[in-house]
Amino acid sequence: MPILKDIPVALNAEEVVASRGKRRLQPGLLRDAEEAIALGETLWEPVAYYDWFEIGGIEGEEVQLVISNGASAEAVLRVGPKVDLLTGAHRVLMAVGTIGPALEDKVNELQQGGEILASYLLDSAGVVALGAIGEALRCLAEEAAHEMDWGLGAAISPGSLVGWSLQGQRQVCGLLSLESIGVRLNDYCVLEPHKSFSAVIGIGPGYDSKHVGSICKFCALQDTCWRRREDPS
Repeated sequence: MPILKDIPVALNAEEVVASRGKRRLQPGLLRDAEEAIALGETLWEPVAYYDWFEIGGIEGEEVQLVISNGASAEAVLRVGPKVDLLTGAHRVLMAVGTIGPALEDKVNELQQGGEILASYLLDSAGVVALGAIGEALRCLAEEAAHEMDWGLGAAISPGSLVGWSLQGQRQVCGLLSLESIGVRLNDYCVLEPHKSFSAVIGIGPGYDSKHVGSICKFCALQDTCWRRREDPS
C-alpha cells in the first residue's frame, strides 16, 4: 500500500509566528511559539497516501487517467482552464496528506478553555507541519522524474487552482484510499481532519523543470500569502 510515513517535521518559532502574517517577532511570542511546537510534536502524525496514474489524454478542460486495476478503466479530472499545466505530463502523482485529528482537537480544547494565544499558535504550528508533508511528496515526485529523466509541473489541487472547483475533490479522492490514513471527504467536499490536503503533480518529458512548480501566480492571495513559493529557476 503506497503510504508515506515517518515524514520529518522540523519547525522553528519564527516561521510559526510568520505563518499568520506576524512581522514583529517579540521574544515573548517566540517563546510561546516554541512551546506550541513542543506540544505539536506530541500531537501530529504526518502521513500521506499516494498513487501514480498514467495520462490517457487531455480533451478540453479534462484529463483522462488510465487506471491499472487489472481491467481497462479510465477516470476523468475536470481541471478547468488551467488544464494546460498538465499537458507536459505522461503520469501524475495523486496524493492526500494529513497530520491527523489530535492537534485540531487540542486547539479546540485550548480555545474553549480561554487560552486563545496558545490555541492560535498551536494551530499555526499545525499549518506549517502540514507543509512538511507537501515537501515530502514533492521530493517523491522529483525522485521519480529524475529516474525517468523527465521534468515536473506544478503541484495543483481542487479549490486552490483557479477554475478547478472544490467539488473536484470528489474525483481526486475517489481514486485514493483515504480511509487508510484516517481521512474522509465530507458532504461539502472538505477533507477531514481539516489539517489535510490533496495534490496532483504531473511528470513527463514535456516539462523543462527538474523541480515541482508552484501555482502561487494563479492565486488571488499571491501578494499576501506567507507560503508563496516561486518556481525554481
